[in-house]
Amino acid sequence: MAGRGGDQRELSSPDGRDLLYARLLFDALWCDDSAEGKEFSKDYESLYSRWNRLAVVIVGQNESITPVLKDTDRDLDNLEWHYRGHEYPKPRPLTPEEHACLEWRQAIARDACAEIYANLGRPLQRPQDWNGSQEPWRTWEDVCRFLNKWVKEPAYNANRHIKLKRWRRRPMIVKYRQEVAAFCDRWRLRAWWAVPAIIQHHFFRAEHESFWDPTIPPLSMHVLVPYYPIALPVTVKLPGRTDEQFERDKAATLDHAETTTIQSAGGPIQVVRSHFSLEEHSDWETSNDSSCVRLDWDGRRHLLQSFAPLVQITPGEFMVERCQQRLGRPLKYREARQVRSQVASQLNRYRRILGDAGWFALGDSDREVVAAVVARVLLRPSTSWSELTSLEQIRSGDRYLEFQNLRRACREFSDSANLTLPKRSPGKSKHSSNIEH
Repeated sequence: MAGRGGDQRELSSPDGRDLLYARLLFDALWCDDSAEGKEFSKDYESLYSRWNRLAVVIVGQNESITPVLKDTDRDLDNLEWHYRGHEYPKPRPLTPEEHACLEWRQAIARDACAEIYANLGRPLQRPQDWNGSQEPWRTWEDVCRFLNKWVKEPAYNANRHIKLKRWRRRPMIVKYRQEVAAFCDRWRLRAWWAVPAIIQHHFFRAEHESFWDPTIPPLSMHVLVPYYPIALPVTVKLPGRTDEQFERDKAATLDHAETTTIQSAGGPIQVVRSHFSLEEHSDWETSNDSSCVRLDWDGRRHLLQSFAPLVQITPGEFMVERCQQRLGRPLKYREARQVRSQVASQLNRYRRILGDAGWFALGDSDREVVAAVVARVLLRPSTSWSELTSLEQIRSGDRYLEFQNLRRACREFSDSANLTLPKRSPGKSKHSSNIEH
């Protein structure tokens, strides 16, 4: 925290942070028009031309290419190995009794999955948890794994003697991955996302070759914007109410949920809903004459109040207006100050918690300029910091004219991208001073 009010910059989730910065770096590499940048582009086109046929075959034999970068290595691991044949000896068909048991289990598993999926809050519809790190996802995966094994037991018991033929490794895919890794190492792209991003870019290009624009860099689908997948409850006491009333109504507000019963073939299914819109919260508080006013804060510094004209207010001012609507009168100065104080203390506490969990402030730095400098460092690591400050992008502004600021910004950029920059000599080189390195 810095300053009287602390660091109030907007926070963004750490999920995918390194890929957002990697996308900026690839943009800078693709746009670099220096001699080294042209050599990089030529080397990349040569790599793609050499392995274009393999990429076309892989794309043609698979229905779609996963957009999740972390799955690229797993997909290639599966493609490296393939069966020379199928199961042997030939499985016998199931008897009528076994087939009936299989259908009975499938019906039970289908109804159970629907009920469990609803009770877990529909985890597959939460894009902020695409990597399955939260508890509902893990529970859902365990349930699906167990039910799938339970459903297949009759077929497995009927053909326990079935075996799979030998595996054979595809050496071309192994060589392809090795050459992509060598390309990334040659151009000092030392990060976990470098090889998967290049391979994924090859697949996308092979899939849309007829109308593909070669100027499109890898990871172009990632956009560096604040991401707000959170809803943190902020509660304030309605002026004129006692602390006892507030604590009682606060517990009821935080535990507010609606249960809906759906009749299905397998029996009644209870769907529990605990997320409500701002209007629904307001209607519930008014109808119950609650002493607690609630706001689900998403991490932003300002809340949008209207589009035309564009009006943004702080969460504290927003809660003051909510209290005024509930009371039907303007708040006194002391009352408004108490409301804003309650909001500020909770927001500061949430910001500390999010900071400890890895959330970060995007700030207002010129990331495109810094990405261009980092790209030049990768393309030509012998360039001094003084030479880097003379780039055309730097001369357009005065923020990074001092090489100390530029060096600090590049290190922060590489840390955010999980990228290891080339080591630079700390000693004195010819025709330069120590401090420039």
